Amino acid sequence: MRPYRLACLDIDGTLTDGVGGPALAGAVEAVRELRTLAEVRLVTNTTSRSQRALAAWLADLGLLAEADHLVLPARLARLLLPPRGHDSGILLVEDAAREEFDWFREDPEGDAVLVASESHALRIADLQPAFRALLRGAALYTLQANRYYRKDGALVTDLGPIAAFLAHAGATEPVNLGKPSRLLFEWLAAEVGVRLDEIVMAGDDAEFDASGAVRLGMAGVLVRTGKYRAGDETRVSPPPTAVLASIARLAAWLRGGDAAPTARTPRRG
Repeated sequence: MRPYRLACLDIDGTLTDGVGGPALAGAVEAVRELRTLAEVRLVTNTTSRSQRALAAWLADLGLLAEADHLVLPARLARLLLPPRGHDSGILLVEDAAREEFDWFREDPEGDAVLVASESHALRIADLQPAFRALLRGAALYTLQANRYYRKDGALVTDLGPIAAFLAHAGATEPVNLGKPSRLLFEWLAAEVGVRLDEIVMAGDDAEFDASGAVRLGMAGVLVRTGKYRAGDETRVSPPPTAVLASIARLAAWLRGGDAAPTARTPRRG
C-alpha cells in the first residue's frame, strides 16, 4: 500500500455524533494512533460555528492537539478572496460563525456573494439581494457544496442547495471552497508539505469525502457512521478507495492489515 503522509479526517458523523456532540466510540483512540503514522488534520465543511468554538470543543474531547490542525473552508475564504478583490458584498452566515468574516465588508454593491450558511431560516425573498448582485456581475463563492447533513437525528439540507439555487438564478458557477475542492486540498497539501497522492481523506459522505478525494488523486475512505446510508458507496463515481466500519479501523487500513470490504465488495448483513 502507498505510504500516506497526511490523514484528513471529517468530524461530524466520523469522529463525533453531531456538531457539539460526544466523540464516537473509538474516535479519540483512533486519532491518537493515526498521529503516530502520519500528519493529521481535521477537515470539516461545518459552517454553523466559528473556528475558535469548534477548536475548543474538539480539544475538550481529546480529538484536537493544535488549533491550527482544524481546517475549515472559512480559513481558505479569508486567504483567497481579498487578493481577488472579493472581500465585500453579500454574506449569508450564521450568527455563531460571523466572527470568522470580520474581514468581509457587507455591502449590496460589493463584488462577491459568499454563501456560508444553510439558510434554513431565510425565505426566497431574503435571497433576492444576492441574486441581484450576481446579475450585475458579482462572483459567487460557497464554503461548501454538500447536499445534506444529519441534525438532531434527521437529514436536513446543507449549503449546496442554496449555492445551486443562486447559481441557477444568476446564470453563474459557484467557486467551492470546501471539500472536495481542489483549491482547499492543494492549499492544505502545500501548507503541510505533501503531494495530493500522499493524502487520505476519511469521512461519512460518500460523494464529498470519499469519491471527491479519489477524483483529486487522493485516497478516499468512506466510514459507515454518521449520515452513511447502506449502499452509498455504490451511488458515487469514482468509488471510494475503501469502505470501513468506522474511523477506528483507519489506522489498521493504513498499515495494510485491515480486512474491511472495499467499495467494490457488497455489504453483508
